[in-house]
Amino acid sequence: MKRFFALALAVAVICSLLCACGKKTVTTAVSSKYDDGYASKFASSSSKDDSGNTVYEFSGDQYENYLKNHKNTLGADIQKDLSDQHDGKYGEFAYINEEKQAVVIGVHPEEYNEESAKKESASAAEYGFKYFQSLQAPVSSIKVIYCNANNQSEIYGTFDYTAE
Repeated sequence: MKRFFALALAVAVICSLLCACGKKTVTTAVSSKYDDGYASKFASSSSKDDSGNTVYEFSGDQYENYLKNHKNTLGADIQKDLSDQHDGKYGEFAYINEEKQAVVIGVHPEEYNEESAKKESASAAEYGFKYFQSLQAPVSSIKVIYCNANNQSEIYGTFDYTAE
């Protein structure tokens, strides 16, 4: 009987070790200029480094959940900011595209104006850098892409920005 319990305990210990081995820890360092504090909701710990950057440590799936939620929140913030600058509803969507390293803004053909898009894109880029500068491997150059809301392959304007 004692052997059975010893064997069961050994199996439980091995299983828990194997489960724990699969969990990774991700660390990011975010400049104070681009740190909006959103990561603190998901990180297991945070601290300041010698340069004044906030260092966040994520465990398990926290980092992936943080990225997804932060991206969605910032996209909604960009859309609201754009709508506030125009009379009534403006555009259809705004989102962060990590693959393109861009903020993508979908507008209708009659809504697009090059001059106002250029001005507004700076604000959208600032939101984008809050995301791209908080990645484990930060991105320093991004684009703000204005496209047709009904056909994203139809690009109206692209504006390039670099983090400070």
